[in-house]
Amino acid sequence: MNQLHNAQEKINNKRRRFLRTLPALTAGIAGLSGCSPAMKSSPVASQMGIKPLKKPDKSTIEFRAGKTRYDILYDSLMPLQEQVAQEIVGKQVIIKVNCALIDPQYQYCSTDADQLRAILEFLKPICDTQVIISEGTSSKASTIMPAYDNYGYRPLEKNYNIKFVDSNDQQTRAVYIHAAKQFPRKININSMYMDANVYLISAARMKTHNCVVATLSTKNVVMGSPQCRYWEKNKGRGISDKPYMHGGEGLPDGDASGQELSYNIFTVALAGVRPDLTVIDGFQSVEGDGPWGGEVVEHGVAFASTDFVAADRLGIELMGIDQFYMKYVEWCGDAGMGNFDLENIKVEGPDYRKYIRKYKLHSNVAQQTAWIDRNFTR
Repeated sequence: MNQLHNAQEKINNKRRRFLRTLPALTAGIAGLSGCSPAMKSSPVASQMGIKPLKKPDKSTIEFRAGKTRYDILYDSLMPLQEQVAQEIVGKQVIIKVNCALIDPQYQYCSTDADQLRAILEFLKPICDTQVIISEGTSSKASTIMPAYDNYGYRPLEKNYNIKFVDSNDQQTRAVYIHAAKQFPRKININSMYMDANVYLISAARMKTHNCVVATLSTKNVVMGSPQCRYWEKNKGRGISDKPYMHGGEGLPDGDASGQELSYNIFTVALAGVRPDLTVIDGFQSVEGDGPWGGEVVEHGVAFASTDFVAADRLGIELMGIDQFYMKYVEWCGDAGMGNFDLENIKVEGPDYRKYIRKYKLHSNVAQQTAWIDRNFTR
């Protein structure tokens, strides 16, 4: 009980210190809501437009290292609070967590409850309306809702104005991707993730991957956006658009080389599915046969940025992964979604180079990257 009290008092002290530094900001946004009135009654975005591209000349990442997950995540967010407070005015705030497999055995591969708590505490002084927590199952389970219980998110409802939704139940828009022999193929994408009236936060964890080498903030939101309804049957097969992202004629992981998946992640991001704020948990990460297997890495880092490309680029560096093999992130940078070049990225905090470690990659990484070696030159 004393530990809980001390932790809450620490949170309160940090909030009080921040509020003392923002009199001008609070005066400037007085009377304005963090979310648009049109969205207060529904978790579904208004579909009034696609997010514009925004690539700054220089990007900043707030990097932290330490021994407590909550503290380093919260501290990485705090320098961004004034910027985010201005950007969320008139928008619905949505946090896309990563917990697509609902069984609690996958907790170490999913968004940790303390990561979600750090984001909500960061938002509390600047967003006075309901925040949506969103995810959709990629398994044959009929709903994501049990995951919110299994991963310890539900108790957060006591202290924060939040609503849990199933992203597979939301309105969709059509996006055309490359899907093996059936290209171009129309798939149904969650429209609230691409709406200009939504402020989308990606709560990601650093993990190795079985098709595209690594998964961070970009893939968290993009691969959470195709409608997935395996439990509904059509001619004896489950209905889901997610497998088409992998190619292989719509078979799950049909293109283990990662070529089509890389291209399709880029395509959907370019269509508008991209985070406005990225929060990456590297306190405990996953190496080896990720994203839903592998082994835990005790890395002790966290970082946040309003440039998701830059954040993923730093994650690649911290994992000791050759940037040459992260084509979908590189392409997002080339298309003007953010900065991929470290020369254009400023990392605030301790020297991140001291925290680089070589992650063990997936056992099929040679197969994943063969197409890159064949088709690109360094």
